[in-house]
Amino acid sequence: MTKTTIYEANERDRLSWAAWGAMFRELRDFRELIQRLIVRNVSGQFRQSFLGYLWIVLPPIGTTIVFSLLQRAQVIAITMPEGAMPYPIFALLGATVWGFFTQVVMMATSSISGAGPLVSKIYFPREILVFSAVGNAIVNLLIRLLVVVLTFAALRYLPHWQSISFLLLLVPLTLFGIGVGLFLAPINTMMNDVSRMLEFAFQFGMLLAPTVYPTPVLTDTAAGSWQNLLYWAHHINPVSHYLYALHELVEKGTLSWTPGLIVTVSSSVVVFLLGWRFFHATEPLLAERL
Repeated sequence: MTKTTIYEANERDRLSWAAWGAMFRELRDFRELIQRLIVRNVSGQFRQSFLGYLWIVLPPIGTTIVFSLLQRAQVIAITMPEGAMPYPIFALLGATVWGFFTQVVMMATSSISGAGPLVSKIYFPREILVFSAVGNAIVNLLIRLLVVVLTFAALRYLPHWQSISFLLLLVPLTLFGIGVGLFLAPINTMMNDVSRMLEFAFQFGMLLAPTVYPTPVLTDTAAGSWQNLLYWAHHINPVSHYLYALHELVEKGTLSWTPGLIVTVSSSVVVFLLGWRFFHATEPLLAERL
């Protein structure tokens, strides 16, 4: 007699506490599939492209060059504090970290809608597609970090060795991006406008974080001034606190666990867990939406 395995989308099981155990078991059991999908995504993302993998490093390099030229020509007034890193390095670090976070969210959000036939014909945990897409973004980040290291050498700027510990802070930043993507991926299967709205939000949001210019100093001027408004916009942006930590590590070799950084790291983990649970609960609806 042939043994038959039947998969049922039991909503009660997906909403119970026992679902957490099933989620982690599925992630463990399908780890090989995640690895294979990451290799496929990395090898195929620039296939039939003239510049190929240069597209990975061109966005942060282009952003750095443009803003550095604008700053040198005094088209935009960007003044670095005394003892700070050279402005090109500041802009490159900001563009690299912001670009990584953008890629994590965008790739996670579009991973399900971009794999329609696979989702509708074959059973496997759908979050596998999200995690493999994020793996692609991590590989891209590693390539961009090589450019950052070369830029340090070219400008003869020696960061403190403690700055390498920022790689640990990339873990909660990645979890935050995955959590947002897990929330938005099911919605994106119903409304394709989500990806377009995200693209616009990230282009605009880059200016609301210390990516290409430092956070303005809070002054005693009127509460409604644009400078104070931009100051608070930077501090509300969760990515800003990761950038503050990176800047401090590079320039001083220290890491201050400010209230903003503590709240940001903690909320990043919470967003990831809630997003994963939301995605798992809505997973049975994904195939019929594609």
